[in-house]
Amino acid sequence: MKKILVILVALIVMGGVYYLTADNETQMPTPTPTSSTSAVETPTSSNVTVNIKNFVFNPTTITIKSGTRVTWVNNDSVPHTVTSDSGSLLNSGTLAPGQSFSFSFSSVTSVNYHCALHPAMKGTVIVGN
Repeated sequence: MKKILVILVALIVMGGVYYLTADNETQMPTPTPTSSTSAVETPTSSNVTVNIKNFVFNPTTITIKSGTRVTWVNNDSVPHTVTSDSGSLLNSGTLAPGQSFSFSFSSVTSVNYHCALHPAMKGTVIVGN
């Protein structure tokens, strides 16, 4: 009787280990943003591009003049958004790979934004005179 009980307990433990292992294998990994090659950029053009690649907005922070048009281009293999942290100034909706979103900044402001699908992705636009 003790042998049967030991075997039964061993089978239950093995089944639990299999269940936990199988469950972990089906979960999607959380993407880890890679570092940006240019953290801050102060462009001189009236048109600026922010590349979305490897779960990063590049450059992460830009300082522009009022009247500058910023275009975010999704060069990643998954969808992303450009969404203001507060308010509704930036709201790109979902950008599929290859799509872009543009916005012209007409007043002096500072806007923090993120990807609504991947909240660890963050960026800032600083608009001066």
